[in-house]
Amino acid sequence: MREEIRSVGAVMVSLAVLCGSALAQAPVAEPEVTQTLIQNVNVWDGTSEQAVAGQDILVENNLIKSIGPDLKAGDTAEIIDGRNLTVIPGIIDAHSHVALPITLDTVHTEDPAYVAAVSLKVAEMLLMRGWTTMRDVGGPSQGLARAIDEGVAIGPRIYPSAMFVSQTSGHGDFRQLTDSHPNMTGNVNPFEARIGLIADGPAEVRRAVRESLRVGATQIKVMAGGGISSEYDPIDTVQYSLEEMKAAVESAADWGTYVTVHAYTDDAVNRSLDAGVKVIEHGHLLTEPTLKRIQSEGAFLSSQSFGFVREMMARIPNGGSSKSFPVMDGVDTVMSTAKKIGLPVAFGTDSFGNLRVYDIAVKEFTYRKRWFDSLEIMKQATSHNAKLLALTGPRNPYPDGPLGVIEEGAYADLLLVAGDPLEDAAILEDYENNIRLIMKDGEIYKNTIAEL
Repeated sequence: MREEIRSVGAVMVSLAVLCGSALAQAPVAEPEVTQTLIQNVNVWDGTSEQAVAGQDILVENNLIKSIGPDLKAGDTAEIIDGRNLTVIPGIIDAHSHVALPITLDTVHTEDPAYVAAVSLKVAEMLLMRGWTTMRDVGGPSQGLARAIDEGVAIGPRIYPSAMFVSQTSGHGDFRQLTDSHPNMTGNVNPFEARIGLIADGPAEVRRAVRESLRVGATQIKVMAGGGISSEYDPIDTVQYSLEEMKAAVESAADWGTYVTVHAYTDDAVNRSLDAGVKVIEHGHLLTEPTLKRIQSEGAFLSSQSFGFVREMMARIPNGGSSKSFPVMDGVDTVMSTAKKIGLPVAFGTDSFGNLRVYDIAVKEFTYRKRWFDSLEIMKQATSHNAKLLALTGPRNPYPDGPLGVIEEGAYADLLLVAGDPLEDAAILEDYENNIRLIMKDGEIYKNTIAEL
């Protein structure tokens, strides 16, 4: 019997050697190269003060190969006459929730398959509005990101935060008043399983951060202060001790990435900065000294106009939730002060809840014109947001080139626009008529240039 086994083993080894030899001798197929040449366009690179006229852009596979006048391409290249349209980088949303298209109070009861299906619809909606990249700051978007990257679904690039991290009674604790604590009973509902993790003490915080990283987070979202949509934490509360926040920052840094925090107030933000946090979400109640500290430490302010929320509140008797009053009142101050001191504000929308909210996210361009000129807004939505995304370091899911710019070697995320968004960024709100071509990752998803 042993002799038979040895004989079979010898035959298998011989076959393996023969197969290996055959594979080694087989010619290696050259990777297929596809080219798209966009001619006769005005190119705004995402950082300059104005566009450059009379340019061509040669895209090779998913990257920009070259930019300049009178470029040549291969015989099989797709040639597109840009007809003097303006080319800009694809729009980046720094703060959204693509996988939360329902209200938070229905997460416990809604069919997960339905939520996923609506999320697919949201992703396609966003891309067809010219939003080629988004940073998801809480929710189960990592599976959607994978489906988009694999070509199974259509949508923008996604930087997922996976499950955000909250203390007990923090902004991420969305239990009903009589619900048991998941860390005490082991009873975990769909919210705690896929959207938010409750963690108290440095050890639990480390575990929660590592769990989010394990399932695909590219950055970590931590709740550092009170919020509007959560019921049991006043806006002025400071959430997480310095030691707990440091545990989150250190655990993220061990994976080469960063922590971003939900926070409105000076106290919450300053404690976060003390712990080494690099990005502040919202910040609508911040005073000038804290904004200057963000600036001096090289951190990012990722805030939103909340224009739609303010419009909605104006139509509701008594103005809506009392928790929202101070935040809405603070929008003008934080934006005006950031403008005054020269602190860039990342472009984001904080969209979630229903399809209508995502549909009107494009109005963020008009809302921001109250404080910034169109060139500033366009830089916020492209190259500045791209710098924020790059904080993910080795966790960056898109490492082959820069985003948010038009330069050689950058990802080919391009919009061809009728009109000049550097003069009026609001023209991007009429995406159906004014955005004539949408390219993401070198692939064209819309081209209506011929209809001009």
